[in-house]
Amino acid sequence: MPLLSRVATAVAITVAVLLSGAVAQAQDSQAPGNQAQGADEWQEPFRVFLADPDYVNALGEQIDLVEQQIAPECIQVLKNANRRELRVRVKPVFKAGTLWPIWGEWREQISIERCNEPVIHNVLVTARPDGAPQLTSLLPGNTRASVEMQIAASRPVVDIANARMGKECPSGQRDIVDTVVVGFLDGTEKEPIARQKWREYWLVRLCAKYLTVQVDFQPDGKGGFTHSTDLIE
Repeated sequence: MPLLSRVATAVAITVAVLLSGAVAQAQDSQAPGNQAQGADEWQEPFRVFLADPDYVNALGEQIDLVEQQIAPECIQVLKNANRRELRVRVKPVFKAGTLWPIWGEWREQISIERCNEPVIHNVLVTARPDGAPQLTSLLPGNTRASVEMQIAASRPVVDIANARMGKECPSGQRDIVDTVVVGFLDGTEKEPIARQKWREYWLVRLCAKYLTVQVDFQPDGKGGFTHSTDLIE
């Protein structure tokens, strides 16, 4: 049974809370074919879609796939799935009479217990005009890094951890299994996001061994962010 299907009966209540928090930070983006919607027309069909059992089960299956890769020893004891947060990057667009959105992008954050330890999963959901949305697993944990920043930092993080091992670990056994925000740097927590600096610890699993890499993020002066890495001994 998919992980989230175990809590499907509680989803309808949770969705109302998730969506209320997502509306404020949702962004507009023109859908293909000029599928215009009123300011609030997307909210009700989106609420219905978020509670759809097929979608909920798809989220659970996605998490199961990730857990089989990064923590196979715990896959049989995953429990207490809980949808924590919903962040809408691009407002969803719906065609009349259809359940699935044809446009839009959002991130679901779901907490679980892995071998009795709390873990956060992040899933990027991208609507498609010709079928079910595409689900992409982002890094687990509470990282503040955007999708693009995660992609840019992941390879250097794994490389520095792999170098510390003193031997090459096969690609199928190299995974970032958790991320933790340590805190802001240089007193920038009250600055606008574009000026903030912060530190995170990323836990890397290499051939059944675990190493922690420190990742510092700072503005690059061009509207984005850069990062630096260091191994935590």
